[in-house]
Amino acid sequence: MAPTDIDGFASWGTENPSVPVLLSVPHAGRDYPPELLDTLRLPPAALVRLEDRYADALTRRCVALGYPVIMARRARAWIDLNRDEEDIDAEMVQGALRSDYPTPGVKQRGGLGLIPRRLSGEGELWKRQFTLDEVQHRILSFHRPYHEAVADVLEQMRRRFGVAILLDLHSMPPIRGAASGPAPQFVVGDRFGKSAASRYAELLITQLQAHGFNVALNHPYAGAYILRRHARPCANIHAIQLEVDRSLYLDPDLRHPGVGFDRMDTMISALVSALVDEALGSDALIAAE
Repeated sequence: MAPTDIDGFASWGTENPSVPVLLSVPHAGRDYPPELLDTLRLPPAALVRLEDRYADALTRRCVALGYPVIMARRARAWIDLNRDEEDIDAEMVQGALRSDYPTPGVKQRGGLGLIPRRLSGEGELWKRQFTLDEVQHRILSFHRPYHEAVADVLEQMRRRFGVAILLDLHSMPPIRGAASGPAPQFVVGDRFGKSAASRYAELLITQLQAHGFNVALNHPYAGAYILRRHARPCANIHAIQLEVDRSLYLDPDLRHPGVGFDRMDTMISALVSALVDEALGSDALIAAE
Protein backbone atom coordinates (compact mmCIF):
# COMPACT_ATOMS: atom_id res chain seq x y z
CA MET A 1 0.00 0.00 0.00
CA ALA A 2 1.41 3.38 -1.04
CA PRO A 3 1.62 6.01 1.69
CA THR A 4 0.07 9.45 1.66
CA ASP A 5 3.00 11.79 2.30
CA ILE A 6 2.66 15.23 3.85
CA ASP A 7 5.67 17.33 4.83
CA GLY A 8 7.16 15.55 7.82
CA PHE A 9 4.81 12.58 8.14
CA ALA A 10 3.13 9.80 6.20
CA SER A 11 -0.06 7.78 6.51
CA TRP A 12 -1.57 4.57 5.19
CA GLY A 13 -5.20 3.49 5.10
CA THR A 14 -6.46 6.74 6.59
CA GLU A 15 -8.78 7.70 3.75
CA ASN A 16 -12.09 5.93 4.35
CA PRO A 17 -10.60 3.84 7.21
CA SER A 18 -11.77 0.24 7.22
CA VAL A 19 -11.52 -0.27 11.00
CA PRO A 20 -11.99 2.01 14.03
CA VAL A 21 -8.36 1.89 15.26
CA LEU A 22 -5.62 4.33 14.23
CA LEU A 23 -2.00 3.43 15.01
CA SER A 24 0.23 6.51 15.39
CA VAL A 25 4.01 6.67 15.75
CA PRO A 26 5.13 10.22 16.64
CA HIS A 27 8.70 9.80 17.90
CA ALA A 28 10.48 7.43 15.49
CA GLY A 29 11.29 9.91 12.70
CA ARG A 30 14.83 9.88 11.31
CA ASP A 31 14.56 12.87 8.95
CA TYR A 32 16.96 15.57 10.17
CA PRO A 33 16.61 18.76 8.08
CA PRO A 34 19.86 20.57 7.17
CA GLU A 35 18.76 23.67 9.09
CA LEU A 36 18.47 21.52 12.23
CA LEU A 37 21.93 20.01 11.81
CA ASP A 38 23.41 23.46 11.14
CA THR A 39 22.32 24.64 14.60
CA LEU A 40 23.29 21.45 16.44
CA ARG A 41 26.03 21.76 19.08
CA LEU A 42 26.47 18.00 19.56
CA PRO A 43 27.39 15.26 17.09
CA PRO A 44 24.26 14.20 15.14
CA ALA A 45 24.54 10.68 16.56
CA ALA A 46 23.64 12.06 19.99
CA LEU A 47 20.09 12.74 18.78
CA VAL A 48 19.41 9.01 18.43
CA ARG A 49 18.61 9.08 22.16
CA LEU A 50 15.54 11.17 21.37
CA GLU A 51 14.21 8.64 18.86
CA ASP A 52 11.81 5.81 19.56
CA ARG A 53 14.31 3.86 17.55
CA TYR A 54 12.66 1.97 14.64
CA ALA A 55 9.27 1.91 16.35
CA ASP A 56 7.89 2.97 12.97
CA ALA A 57 9.07 -0.31 11.48
CA LEU A 58 6.85 -2.19 13.92
CA THR A 59 3.83 -1.06 11.88
CA ARG A 60 4.77 -2.97 8.72
CA ARG A 61 2.34 -5.81 9.29
CA CYS A 62 -0.43 -3.37 10.19
CA VAL A 63 0.16 -1.50 6.93
CA ALA A 64 0.12 -4.77 4.98
CA LEU A 65 -3.21 -5.66 6.60
CA GLY A 66 -4.69 -2.32 5.58
CA TYR A 67 -4.97 -0.90 9.10
CA PRO A 68 -4.82 2.90 9.37
CA VAL A 69 -1.33 4.10 10.35
CA ILE A 70 0.15 7.58 10.69
CA MET A 71 3.80 8.17 11.52
CA ALA A 72 6.26 11.03 11.77
CA ARG A 73 9.15 11.05 9.32
CA ARG A 74 10.64 14.23 10.81
CA ALA A 75 12.86 13.67 13.85
CA ARG A 76 11.64 14.48 17.34
CA ALA A 77 14.59 16.86 17.70
CA TRP A 78 12.86 19.17 15.19
CA ILE A 79 9.69 19.43 17.29
CA ASP A 80 8.01 17.05 19.72
CA LEU A 81 4.54 15.98 18.59
CA ASN A 82 3.76 14.79 22.12
CA ARG A 83 3.98 18.31 23.56
CA ASP A 84 1.48 21.17 23.50
CA GLU A 85 2.16 24.04 21.06
CA GLU A 86 2.50 26.33 24.09
CA ASP A 87 5.10 24.13 25.82
CA ILE A 88 7.92 26.39 24.66
CA ASP A 89 11.06 27.04 26.69
CA ALA A 90 11.26 30.84 26.58
CA GLU A 91 15.02 30.75 27.06
CA MET A 92 15.32 29.05 23.66
CA VAL A 93 13.52 31.86 21.81
CA GLN A 94 15.07 35.21 20.97
CA GLY A 95 13.31 38.05 22.76
CA ALA A 96 10.74 35.82 24.44
CA LEU A 97 9.52 36.48 27.96
CA ARG A 98 8.75 33.69 30.38
CA SER A 99 5.46 35.41 31.10
CA ASP A 100 4.46 34.91 27.46
CA TYR A 101 4.06 31.16 28.05
CA PRO A 102 2.40 28.81 30.54
CA THR A 103 4.28 27.67 33.62
CA PRO A 104 6.88 25.06 32.57
CA GLY A 105 5.94 21.45 33.21
CA VAL A 106 8.17 18.63 34.38
CA LYS A 107 9.19 17.60 30.86
CA GLN A 108 10.16 21.13 29.83
CA ARG A 109 12.14 21.65 33.03
CA GLY A 110 14.01 18.46 32.15
CA GLY A 111 14.89 19.84 28.73
CA LEU A 112 12.20 17.99 26.79
CA GLY A 113 9.64 20.64 25.89
CA LEU A 114 8.12 21.36 22.49
CA ILE A 115 11.59 21.68 21.01
CA PRO A 116 14.02 19.50 22.98
CA ARG A 117 16.71 21.61 24.60
CA ARG A 118 19.18 19.28 26.28
CA LEU A 119 20.01 15.66 27.01
CA SER A 120 21.23 14.30 30.33
CA GLY A 121 24.96 13.66 30.18
CA GLU A 122 25.26 15.64 26.94
CA GLY A 123 24.13 19.14 27.87
CA GLU A 124 22.62 21.75 25.57
CA LEU A 125 21.69 20.61 22.05
CA TRP A 126 21.80 23.89 20.13
CA LYS A 127 24.42 26.50 19.31
CA ARG A 128 21.99 29.40 19.50
CA GLN A 129 18.49 30.54 20.34
CA PHE A 130 15.73 30.23 17.75
CA THR A 131 13.63 33.07 16.42
CA LEU A 132 9.90 33.01 17.11
CA ASP A 133 9.36 32.71 13.34
CA GLU A 134 11.48 29.54 13.28
CA VAL A 135 9.46 28.00 16.10
CA GLN A 136 6.16 29.00 14.51
CA HIS A 137 7.26 27.51 11.20
CA ARG A 138 7.82 24.14 12.84
CA ILE A 139 4.43 24.31 14.51
CA LEU A 140 2.46 25.42 11.46
CA SER A 141 4.20 23.23 8.88
CA PHE A 142 4.45 19.98 10.87
CA HIS A 143 3.11 19.84 14.44
CA ARG A 144 -0.33 21.28 13.74
CA PRO A 145 -0.93 19.40 10.43
CA TYR A 146 -0.01 16.11 12.12
CA HIS A 147 -2.56 16.59 14.87
CA GLU A 148 -5.18 17.83 12.45
CA ALA A 149 -4.67 14.66 10.41
CA VAL A 150 -5.01 12.45 13.50
CA ALA A 151 -8.17 14.27 14.60
CA ASP A 152 -9.67 13.99 11.12
CA VAL A 153 -9.11 10.22 10.93
CA LEU A 154 -10.54 9.64 14.41
CA GLU A 155 -13.63 11.66 13.54
CA GLN A 156 -14.09 9.67 10.31
CA MET A 157 -13.94 6.49 12.38
CA ARG A 158 -16.39 7.77 14.97
CA ARG A 159 -18.88 8.76 12.28
CA ARG A 160 -18.59 5.45 10.47
CA PHE A 161 -18.32 2.99 13.36
CA GLY A 162 -19.65 4.92 16.34
CA VAL A 163 -16.27 4.53 18.04
CA ALA A 164 -12.62 5.40 17.40
CA ILE A 165 -9.44 4.29 19.15
CA LEU A 166 -6.01 5.88 18.86
CA LEU A 167 -3.13 3.55 19.75
CA ASP A 168 -0.07 5.76 20.17
CA LEU A 169 3.06 3.64 19.77
CA HIS A 170 6.33 4.48 21.52
CA SER A 171 9.45 2.63 22.61
CA MET A 172 11.31 2.92 25.89
CA PRO A 173 14.78 2.07 27.19
CA PRO A 174 14.86 -1.15 29.21
CA ILE A 175 13.57 -0.54 32.73
CA ARG A 176 15.52 -1.98 35.63
CA GLY A 177 13.72 -4.53 37.76
CA ALA A 178 12.50 -3.57 41.21
CA ALA A 179 12.31 -5.45 44.46
CA SER A 180 8.54 -5.67 44.02
CA GLY A 181 8.79 -7.67 40.82
CA PRO A 182 10.19 -7.92 37.28
CA ALA A 183 10.55 -4.80 35.17
CA PRO A 184 7.77 -4.15 32.65
CA GLN A 185 8.48 -4.89 29.01
CA PHE A 186 5.38 -3.00 27.92
CA VAL A 187 3.66 -0.04 29.54
CA VAL A 188 0.04 0.67 28.69
CA GLY A 189 -0.99 4.27 29.39
CA ASP A 190 -4.52 5.66 29.55
CA ARG A 191 -3.84 8.69 31.77
CA PHE A 192 -5.21 6.78 34.74
CA GLY A 193 -8.51 6.08 33.05
CA LYS A 194 -9.01 9.59 31.66
CA SER A 195 -8.26 8.90 27.99
CA ALA A 196 -10.00 5.57 27.30
CA ALA A 197 -12.62 3.18 28.60
CA SER A 198 -10.92 0.75 30.96
CA ARG A 199 -11.78 -2.30 28.88
CA TYR A 200 -9.34 -1.25 26.15
CA ALA A 201 -6.31 -0.97 28.42
CA GLU A 202 -7.32 -4.17 30.18
CA LEU A 203 -7.56 -5.94 26.83
CA LEU A 204 -4.04 -4.92 25.83
CA ILE A 205 -2.64 -6.02 29.18
CA THR A 206 -4.40 -9.39 28.98
CA GLN A 207 -3.18 -9.99 25.43
CA LEU A 208 0.42 -9.15 26.27
CA GLN A 209 0.46 -11.19 29.47
CA ALA A 210 -0.94 -14.17 27.57
CA HIS A 211 2.20 -14.01 25.41
CA GLY A 212 4.44 -14.04 28.47
CA PHE A 213 5.32 -10.35 28.73
CA ASN A 214 5.56 -8.26 31.88
CA VAL A 215 3.15 -5.33 31.60
CA ALA A 216 2.53 -2.21 33.67
CA LEU A 217 -0.39 0.21 33.58
CA ASN A 218 0.43 3.94 33.62
CA HIS A 219 3.77 3.52 35.43
CA PRO A 220 6.14 5.01 34.56
CA TYR A 221 4.43 6.28 31.38
CA ALA A 222 0.77 7.31 31.53
CA GLY A 223 0.61 9.30 28.29
CA ALA A 224 1.03 12.99 27.56
CA TYR A 225 -0.21 15.61 25.10
CA ILE A 226 -1.30 13.28 22.30
CA LEU A 227 -3.71 11.47 24.62
CA ARG A 228 -4.91 14.70 26.20
CA ARG A 229 -5.43 16.29 22.80
CA HIS A 230 -7.31 13.49 21.04
CA ALA A 231 -9.13 11.45 23.69
CA ARG A 232 -12.83 12.12 24.19
CA PRO A 233 -14.18 8.97 25.84
CA CYS A 234 -17.55 10.62 26.39
CA ALA A 235 -17.84 10.85 22.59
CA ASN A 236 -16.48 7.30 22.10
CA ILE A 237 -13.05 8.52 20.95
CA HIS A 238 -10.46 6.70 23.05
CA ALA A 239 -6.68 7.07 23.15
CA ILE A 240 -4.08 4.70 24.61
CA GLN A 241 -0.30 4.91 24.70
CA LEU A 242 1.81 1.78 24.29
CA GLU A 243 5.49 1.74 25.27
CA VAL A 244 7.61 -1.18 24.05
CA ASP A 245 10.97 -2.12 25.56
CA ARG A 246 13.49 -1.53 22.77
CA SER A 247 15.51 -4.58 23.71
CA LEU A 248 12.59 -6.73 22.53
CA TYR A 249 13.14 -5.78 18.89
CA LEU A 250 16.53 -4.06 18.54
CA ASP A 251 20.07 -5.44 18.62
CA PRO A 252 22.10 -5.39 21.88
CA ASP A 253 23.32 -1.85 21.09
CA LEU A 254 19.69 -0.69 20.69
CA ARG A 255 20.56 0.85 17.33
CA HIS A 256 19.24 -1.52 14.66
CA PRO A 257 16.46 -4.13 14.27
CA GLY A 258 17.40 -7.35 16.03
CA VAL A 259 16.26 -10.96 16.24
CA GLY A 260 13.03 -10.07 18.02
CA PHE A 261 11.82 -7.65 15.37
CA ASP A 262 9.44 -9.98 13.51
CA ARG A 263 7.84 -11.15 16.74
CA MET A 264 7.18 -7.57 17.87
CA ASP A 265 5.86 -6.56 14.45
CA THR A 266 3.39 -9.45 14.66
CA MET A 267 2.56 -8.59 18.28
CA ILE A 268 1.64 -5.00 17.45
CA SER A 269 -0.67 -6.09 14.64
CA ALA A 270 -2.29 -8.64 16.97
CA LEU A 271 -2.97 -5.92 19.52
CA VAL A 272 -4.56 -3.69 16.89
CA SER A 273 -6.70 -6.63 15.72
CA ALA A 274 -7.83 -7.27 19.29
CA LEU A 275 -8.79 -3.62 19.74
CA VAL A 276 -10.73 -3.70 16.46
CA ASP A 277 -12.64 -6.81 17.56
CA GLU A 278 -13.39 -5.30 20.97
CA ALA A 279 -14.59 -2.00 19.50
CA LEU A 280 -16.78 -3.55 16.81
CA GLY A 281 -18.10 -6.29 19.09
CA SER A 282 -19.56 -4.04 21.78
CA ASP A 283 -23.35 -4.21 21.90
CA ALA A 284 -23.36 -0.72 23.42
CA LEU A 285 -22.07 0.94 20.25
CA ILE A 286 -24.47 2.45 17.78
CA ALA A 287 -22.90 3.72 14.58
CA ALA A 288 -23.55 7.37 13.88
CA GLU A 289 -24.06 6.68 10.21
